[in-house]
Amino acid sequence: MTNQLTAIYGKLIDRPGLVYAIAVLLAAAGIAATALKAEHAVTDDLVALLLSGDLLYGLFLVMLIVLVIVGARIDDRPGKSIALTLGVLAAGSIVRLLLPFARSIDWLGEWNGVMLGIMIITLYLSLRVGARFAVTAMGSALYAMIVTAGIAFGLVDRISVSSILTLMAVGALAVVMAFLGYSQVRIQMDAARRDPLGHSVRTGMSRALPFLLLTGLATLLIAVPLAVVAGGPPRDFGLLLLIGGPVGALAVLMSVVPLVSMTQNVLSETGASARRGGRRQR
Repeated sequence: MTNQLTAIYGKLIDRPGLVYAIAVLLAAAGIAATALKAEHAVTDDLVALLLSGDLLYGLFLVMLIVLVIVGARIDDRPGKSIALTLGVLAAGSIVRLLLPFARSIDWLGEWNGVMLGIMIITLYLSLRVGARFAVTAMGSALYAMIVTAGIAFGLVDRISVSSILTLMAVGALAVVMAFLGYSQVRIQMDAARRDPLGHSVRTGMSRALPFLLLTGLATLLIAVPLAVVAGGPPRDFGLLLLIGGPVGALAVLMSVVPLVSMTQNVLSETGASARRGGRRQR
């Protein structure tokens, strides 16, 4: 059974059009579910959290942590990843210091736009320094959070702080699953240094498929009892996790398509010939 799933997954990697179509359909399902909902009750504490800017800035900091850990561990370029993180962190911190001024003159919309712009620029710069795996991990997490929110908020009546925190947990779960899969890619990179990097991505993610499926199944086993039996915030937690677990696993598995596209003409390190002066060269 596992071999059959791996074979199907291997064929799916070679069909980016189908993978992107699935991704668009999932996103459309989230949009439709929210649009069909007559109205949503947003709690006052959630409004206060959004206006404070803490949530957006916290997400920004999490992105930088993912960039350092995944970019350094998988892409093996810790110097560039850390330098980029420190530079962007300084820019984000300056924006954060301007938040009281933005609130005093009713410029919260502009502040949020600048903060989102910095996050998008961070993703782009991460690609430029070679942190491909960090970018796809962050993209998978954000995608899982957006789709999960769209579908779940079409089913619940209240959007509260606990719901947003659960969405953050869904994003964290997607990052963990991405790191689990990309670690297998790294192992394959070390074992096959002379092969193109795209080959290591394919082989490593195929080997990670059973682990990712088990992680998704374990999430379902935790979420189903809460979503069916519990009530109130525990039910909302179970419902979001019930949707977010499979969506996060799918997002990570689909992330192999852009990864292969980015690495198909890139060579892995070739052992001693790739070392100069004690440093690895790309």
